[in-house]
Parts: sequence; structure tokens; C-alpha cells
Amino acid sequence: MDTTAHLKLPLIMPAQAQKHLTHNEAIEAIDALVQLAVSDAAASAPPAAPTEGARVIVAPGATGSFAGQDGALAAFQAGAWRFHAPKAGWIAFVASENRFLAHDGAGWVPLAASVLKGIERLGIGADADITNRFAVKSAAALFDHRGAGHQMKINKAAAGDTASLVFQTGYSGRAEMGLSGDESFRIKTSADGASWREALRVDAATGETVIGACRVSREMQMNLLPDSGRFNGNANNAAVANITYGAPTYLSAPAGGSLAGHAKFVADSADYGGAGPALNADVKALVDTIRAPAARRFGPEWFVLRVSLGATLAEPVAIAGENFGLAVRLAAAALPGRYTAAYHLKVLSGRAAIAADAPTAQRTAIDGAPVPRQPALLQPSDGWRHVAIEGLPGATGTDERALQLLGTAGAQILLALPKLIAGHVDLPPTLGLLMNPRLFG
Repeated sequence: MDTTAHLKLPLIMPAQAQKHLTHNEAIEAIDALVQLAVSDAAASAPPAAPTEGARVIVAPGATGSFAGQDGALAAFQAGAWRFHAPKAGWIAFVASENRFLAHDGAGWVPLAASVLKGIERLGIGADADITNRFAVKSAAALFDHRGAGHQMKINKAAAGDTASLVFQTGYSGRAEMGLSGDESFRIKTSADGASWREALRVDAATGETVIGACRVSREMQMNLLPDSGRFNGNANNAAVANITYGAPTYLSAPAGGSLAGHAKFVADSADYGGAGPALNADVKALVDTIRAPAARRFGPEWFVLRVSLGATLAEPVAIAGENFGLAVRLAAAALPGRYTAAYHLKVLSGRAAIAADAPTAQRTAIDGAPVPRQPALLQPSDGWRHVAIEGLPGATGTDERALQLLGTAGAQILLALPKLIAGHVDLPPTLGLLMNPRLFG
């Protein structure tokens, strides 16, 4: 063996001539490798004017005299570069970056990553234990992004386990939020860390929310429209069947357009095994879309409204190279500070657009899926679609464009089951008829 095992220092052989050369070579290697500090951790070429004793780590694919020395330590000694192949466990301080690197046998990696990889416990200003394997005692902690967003994930093994955040006073729990024992999100509070009260629960499957003892759900929502969107007259909610069309007082068509009754959902229709007449094809298509088969035969009757645009458009706007105008206006009534307007529509002819980019439209969803803040175009081949707009009234407290429905000149559009609700509510496309408080006329 003519070199040492670790640093590969040359050994002086018996009866060797010029022993001082071998000795000096070993001394130079020790000088390069001991207390290792480099000026560059990824040198792609030799520095232009290196000083005696300069040390760098050669980058992969380096050029010049560094070619073929990927990952090696290059030391400039006696006017020439000498290279040392690193071994697992070597540590180098990178002066330009004020950090340490360690060699893991394959390449140079941050020392912290090498040291902390697979660590069982970590305490920062605190003692970690078998339960709290990561402990931090600090005035604040920051979890920052690296390039874009940042997510903190708390994972549990099974649905019946717990994944939560607990807030304590003197190491006694006072509030908890997360998944506690099932898949629903909960917020709980405690005065003593032993007895807990549920302050909020959000059902994982339905999104239904319970606040304390009050259940907040779509079943509590009421339609503010006087006829519940049935188009059967404002004071006729008590009637379930045999209703007649009544023009809505809360909707109007711009000049040149018109509103008319198109067809009616008839309770106990022959289409679903009943004794009543068959449904209009457009009505049946909508019922088939929003109701389960077992729920299609009965229920309060309602009309579909036909909206016709005139040849001259009201408040025209160009969308994708085509002119659209306001299809229907909402009456100038005082609106809630936040409202949700929802309805089903079908384009019979021409084209329709939902003005999702309108200043008062905060969020728009079509068939339950949010759409970008830009006009959404619809045509006859789209069939029935459900539109829900979460809006804010204008400066006057009203919004005649609350439905945000536009159409091309001469377009024919069907509108059914409209709803106007106080607050921003996530209404499913299958909700169907939503009654108002005037159930008994």
C-alpha cells in the first residue's frame, strides 16, 4: 500500500530516493483537506486568477482543466490544480454561501439534510420526547413558500383517528379544530381541558354546517321571489296542482323583447306513470335532469318562462365577435347586502351568455362548477344548464341585471325555477323548486 486509507496521502517507501518530494506532497494534501472550506460549491470552470491555496468543488459537466472531475475537490497549489476525490462523510464549509455541505457517497448535499434525514426527534429550544417528536419553543414560527404557495398537511391513518390542531393554556386544551374521530371538520372549545363543547361541524359528505345548536343548511334558505319562481301569480303559493300561468311582476323584458309562459310541469304526469297529461319535451328534459326517478311524478307544479329578445339589443356588448344584449331585467327592488340568484336555462335559438365578469357578480357557477370571470357562452346544443350567481347590489341597493343573462338578437331562451336568496349560498343544480314563506297564500 503506497497511500493512506482515507485521505490517500502518499507514503514514503523504504530506501526511497528524494523522500522530501513524497513528504511535501502529503503535507500539501493535508493542507487542502483539513479544515475544508471552499469558495465555490459548483465551479464549472477553473477560476481565471486563483490565489495559492484556493479550493472549489467541481460542478458536473465542468470544462477546461476541470473536465471529468465532477464533484471533486480542486485545490490550487504550487501554480497548478490538484484534485481529490471525496468520500462519504467529508464536510466542507462554503464561504460564499455561509453553509456546510456533506458528501453522502454520491454527491454533495446540505449538511442539515444529511444530518436530519431519518432523525427520530428534534427539539428547537425545547426537549422533544417520544410523543412530541418535534418540539419548538419560540416567540413565533414561520412556514414560508418556496416558489409559489404553501400547504401544511396533517394526516391520519384511518377515518376514526384524529388529525387536528389543539390550542392550549398552561398545556391544558382550550380549543381544537380538525378531524376528530371521523371525516367531518369540527371546532370544539373547553373551559378546563376535560369537558368539550362542539362549536361548529361541517359534514364531509354534504357540506352541511351545524353552528352550536343551530343547523345552517340550504333547507333554511327561502326564495325571496313572490311566486317562488313558479310563474303562477304572486299570491297563489298555496296551490299545488292545477295552477295557471301568471306573468312575473319581478321580471321584465327590455324594449322589443317579451316574456311568455312556455309549458308547465304537471303533477302526476303520464310520463312517470301518472293519470295526468304528458309533459312538454323541454319540461320533461329538465325534470329528468334535476330529479331522481322516484321523485319525478309528483310535487308542486310550475311553469317554464320563454324569454324572447327583439331585433334591437338593450345595453349591447360584443362577446367573441358577436353582439349580445340584456335578456331580462329584475325589478328595482331593494336587495339584501349579499344575494344569490339561481335559475335553469335552455337556449332554443340564437345564443346566450352569462355575464360572469359583471362588477356585481362576485362568483358564478354553471352546473355547480365555478367559471372564470369572463362571459360564459351557451347555445341550443348545451341543453338545460343551471346558473348560480353570488352577487352584490349596486350603489342604489338594486341590481336589474342580477340574473346576468344576455342573448343575441332574436334569441329564444327558456328560464325555469328562478331563486333569489339572501346571502351567498352554494346551491346545487338539483335543488329544483325552493318555496318562499307565503306557503298559504
